[in-house]
Amino acid sequence: MSHKDTLKHVLASTWAMLTRGAAHSSDPFHEPVLATGNADGCGLRTVILRRADETRRILICYADARSTKIAEIEHSGCAGWLFYHPRKKIQVRIHGAATVHTNDATAEAQWERVKGFSRLSFCTEQPPGTPLLRPSSGLSERLLKDLPKLISSNAGREHFAAIIGHVAYMDWLQLRPSGNLRARFQWDADLPDASWIVP
Repeated sequence: MSHKDTLKHVLASTWAMLTRGAAHSSDPFHEPVLATGNADGCGLRTVILRRADETRRILICYADARSTKIAEIEHSGCAGWLFYHPRKKIQVRIHGAATVHTNDATAEAQWERVKGFSRLSFCTEQPPGTPLLRPSSGLSERLLKDLPKLISSNAGREHFAAIIGHVAYMDWLQLRPSGNLRARFQWDADLPDASWIVP
């Protein structure tokens, strides 16, 4: 058995992929699917992975504080993440507790990382999902008239939320012509309960 087919290597390489995904916009792991529970079953949407911290076992993404996913996380206290790397044929599913930060030091520190046009995502006049009569970004004409001033201001801060997902469970799957491989990692404390499982 190759060293690459050990649980230790799988876990280390998966965290390396998550870290790279957070750092590089062209990486497939940069845009995972975030899943939250709702009355209809499950809400799914693509988000941007902003940070992956192996030491703290956390993943971070941002959202408009008025969006439904924020209410769903606050209600359930958890979230799921789905990553897929098409070249490596690796799928990673993660879930665990999730917290929302809007008016604390964590939110402030993350907001400082939001630069330029990215701040526009939090400047719509109405909450995400509000019905419109015609296609629109939701940004007011007043804001759009002075974009340079807008993106250098603190506009949108009141609608900004950082979502922190805690990695309590990780399911790793690699598709292979000779037979797929799958591993599971579950944390009750600092050390994971790791095992190979049937794909």
